[in-house]
Amino acid sequence: MIFLYVFLSIIGAALLWVIADIFIAVIKKPIPDLPEEFLDPQGLYNVYVYLTEPDKIPKGVNVTEKYILDSLAPTIKYIENRYDCADFRLQLLFRLYKDCYDILTQSVRELIKKTCLGFKYWMDRPGYDSMCYWSENHQILFAVSEYLHGQEWQDELFINSGMTGKQHMETVLKRIDIWMEQRFLYGFSEWLSNNYWAEDIAPMSNYIQYSRDKESVERMKIIFDLLWFNVAAHSANNTFVGASSRMYGDNKSSHIYGNRLKLAMAAIWEGQGTLSPARSSLEESIAKGAREADTSIKLTGVEVIMMQNFIAMYKTGAYKLPKVIYNIALDKSERVIKTSEGLSVEDLEKEGLIGQGDKEIMAQLGAETFTNPPVVMNTLKYLSRHKMFRNKFVSPFRFLDIKLLRLLNVPYYIAKKLDLMTHGIALGRGNIYCYRTKYYTLTTAMAHNTDYCGAQGHIWTANIAPDLTLYTTQPARDDGNPRKHSASPGYWIGNGRQPMSVQDKNINITIYKLPKSKRPLEFHISDITHAYLPKERYDELEFIDNYAFGRKGKVLVAFIASGKPKYRPYDAYAASVLLAKPEGDPSAPALTKEFDYVLSGGNYHAYITELSDTDTETFHDFIRRILANKIAFKGDTVEYHSGKRRIKAAYSGLFEINGNPAPTRFIRHESAYAKIERKANEIAISHGGHSLKLNYYDIIREESR
Repeated sequence: MIFLYVFLSIIGAALLWVIADIFIAVIKKPIPDLPEEFLDPQGLYNVYVYLTEPDKIPKGVNVTEKYILDSLAPTIKYIENRYDCADFRLQLLFRLYKDCYDILTQSVRELIKKTCLGFKYWMDRPGYDSMCYWSENHQILFAVSEYLHGQEWQDELFINSGMTGKQHMETVLKRIDIWMEQRFLYGFSEWLSNNYWAEDIAPMSNYIQYSRDKESVERMKIIFDLLWFNVAAHSANNTFVGASSRMYGDNKSSHIYGNRLKLAMAAIWEGQGTLSPARSSLEESIAKGAREADTSIKLTGVEVIMMQNFIAMYKTGAYKLPKVIYNIALDKSERVIKTSEGLSVEDLEKEGLIGQGDKEIMAQLGAETFTNPPVVMNTLKYLSRHKMFRNKFVSPFRFLDIKLLRLLNVPYYIAKKLDLMTHGIALGRGNIYCYRTKYYTLTTAMAHNTDYCGAQGHIWTANIAPDLTLYTTQPARDDGNPRKHSASPGYWIGNGRQPMSVQDKNINITIYKLPKSKRPLEFHISDITHAYLPKERYDELEFIDNYAFGRKGKVLVAFIASGKPKYRPYDAYAASVLLAKPEGDPSAPALTKEFDYVLSGGNYHAYITELSDTDTETFHDFIRRILANKIAFKGDTVEYHSGKRRIKAAYSGLFEINGNPAPTRFIRHESAYAKIERKANEIAISHGGHSLKLNYYDIIREESR
């Protein structure tokens, strides 16, 4: 009998333990990640521009101490309250302190200093908030701010941590080195992101200009070279829109309105060798010298605030782009570029990058890998250890932080048994195929995470002109809420189900399997796929059954669907999301006609895209040729004949060219410019008589010709 009492007591205690943990999880409400009021960063940008370029001060504006304090107040409040992306604003705030130190009054300098000394710089530091620390861009943003602030105020006590500036420097330098080394070995987890790379180059620029650690600065320049090499190799006419692990609707819809790097690219290349300037009407106005307050200083937000750090640094000569990379961007030759960037879940296991140290957690969370079976227990342990369950982004994990369940490894078995939607948040390793001509690029993340839910992944794109791209998605939601257009994943961002997508030179084949039921943690599904095909952006556009043919300048486009898509009515809100104009842009609405080309119903949807140009054939000859090509859509399989090529692809992963298996996995980089193995110790890039040798460990950054 006593054994029964003991057994029941144990069961009762276990139940009480579980109930107590559940109660704690329920009452542990997440902290808001954003303020209720709009705290405009415009004032910070204005002050920096007015003090560094006085000729841009509008008539009637007197840049007094009061004006500066009032202008900085929203930024200071945002940072002090630790709202998400406060680390973005810290970059330009510190640059203001450094570049304008002699101009700023003592009270302004003290305000900036106080703000920096009270900030929280990493997940393991005291304080509760909902800042995102862990993604690849945030890692370097926080780390560089911590290092530079520690360097600036070495003997001061940082209020939040209780550490001196010197202690901060010594601690965070290891994180900076980890971040740089992982980029050198594995590339960027946020591969080819024309959104998030803007958030990398700001802290990288500030570190290069202000850090006094010469060896570390040289290593940062090496990583900068690799980033710009990727931009140069995947660009056409100084426009950069390709497949990527993380993009939003505007990022993928055009270079002009969505490429956050375009101002930095203009600063480097300034349109050299391009066929047309990739600028909005507002940027044209600025370039022509407009000084009106409503045009010259209103191109704001992340794009300009981040780019200001790079542009200011670049003007000082602290970083010089190697000539070979400069020339690669201007190369007009036909090129095939194959790259492999980032870390898959399997890579994390193989490389021993699952653990609690900074090296492991930066690799895992930088790859946005949270719930996948090999990492879910590590995620929970780290979040619990650093008391992060009130952080809005990861607060749902608090319901898995049931001690008994963790002890029994239950979260692991849930993640392994159930095909959770959140498994698709993992960015994975991108194997990217890019075909580049003097007129366009066609880029595909080959067979990338097929059938996973895709949070922000952009699988393929044709970059046709500065104001035009072509791509497809399988919307994660298609309900009546307008928020679907900006949701992530949503109607335009990510995919409900990632496609099987492959490419050979100028031809892409993409196959979707439509979801029939929701997966665990999935709130919406849709039975459509769609293409971004804006009528007014093409010079010519013709439709023949399930074929769409377009001409934009010299670029010819054939877009073939397995069914007959139809345009949805024009949606002004969706148009504003995809081609969001900078504030103050005097031009007409970016889109005024239909652009959403939708295919509905069925089990599989497939699309074939073939590009050409008018140097090769006329638009009408192109149409006749494509219509004569043999095409077969059979369930999950597509076969397409064009010229001497017979391309076959299937949702199962099959990819053949002329009957032979074609690769969908690549080495780190393979093109006419370089051949780089994964985890290479030394990287060599060459083109047009110029070359560059990079060695991270020996700190070699050597140009030659």
